Amino acid sequence: MPRKTEDEERALVALAHELGFDTLILRTPSPTIMAAARDLGVKVAAIVTPNADSAFAQQHPDALQQMLPAEEAMAEAARSLAWESYTMRAHRWFPLVQTWPLLCFEQPTARAELKDRVQQALTVADGVAFDGFGFANHYGCFCAQCQSKRQKMAAQDPARHEAAVMAAMSEASLVEISRVLYDHAKAIKPDALVTNHLWPPFRPNPYYGSRLQLDYCSQTISWFYKPNWSLARVEFEAQEMKRLEEPAHNRFVPFIAMFHEPYLARSGARIAQELAIAQRYGDGHLIFCSLKAIHDYPDVYAAVKTALHSK
Repeated sequence: MPRKTEDEERALVALAHELGFDTLILRTPSPTIMAAARDLGVKVAAIVTPNADSAFAQQHPDALQQMLPAEEAMAEAARSLAWESYTMRAHRWFPLVQTWPLLCFEQPTARAELKDRVQQALTVADGVAFDGFGFANHYGCFCAQCQSKRQKMAAQDPARHEAAVMAAMSEASLVEISRVLYDHAKAIKPDALVTNHLWPPFRPNPYYGSRLQLDYCSQTISWFYKPNWSLARVEFEAQEMKRLEEPAHNRFVPFIAMFHEPYLARSGARIAQELAIAQRYGDGHLIFCSLKAIHDYPDVYAAVKTALHSK
């Protein structure tokens, strides 16, 4: 939804509240957003990503993830595409490789930058929401530090396949950065909400989310792009993520995704079915993205409001 004026920002908060959401997850929440949210008893979590802008990338190239040369070439070629229209036309759920630079979670400079982003977010918001914490190629980083770490792991178990070493090291890196940033957030603000959206997909183990140290781990049960996941798959994803849940690490939250573009929109009846699945496995928790999709379609609005007010 638009956030160009203070009235639009207040309307965004009011919409979330009237639907029954108790938390808003936003990029760079403003003082107006925060004041309106506090008046209505809504918490706000600021999104923190590992994306590197051009200035940081130029100043700290060693802090960035590295892909194989062929993967870098694919990313360069993909930058010529208008991604949203290409995704709809090609019916892809996510890109083969990410086209923007990402911080490497093993690099000290990158970790310091991420800690600073968490600290900056918590000067404004009630909590943080990690998004985009994954690998540009969906499986691992080839910077010198990551390669050195894998070489040491391989030396300890020479019989272990290189792909298994890569998968184990990459997953451990994702788990560790979540713990580091969770601890950092709680040290700054003990009552801070620390959550995430588990994206991009980690191909070696799509269900690693239960290992992350968070208050809540939101994991996708229904995605933005066509072809729409079958309801059988929606239920399988929710059931599997709930089965794997480790409350000592985090609580599973179903994530339902829908963009507002007419081609990508789903009916209110279909959304109601997805919400029923989310309620069965989410213990009352839900993340829905985006609010604009709810706002633009009255049947979706009705389905979401009915579901949230029946908890």
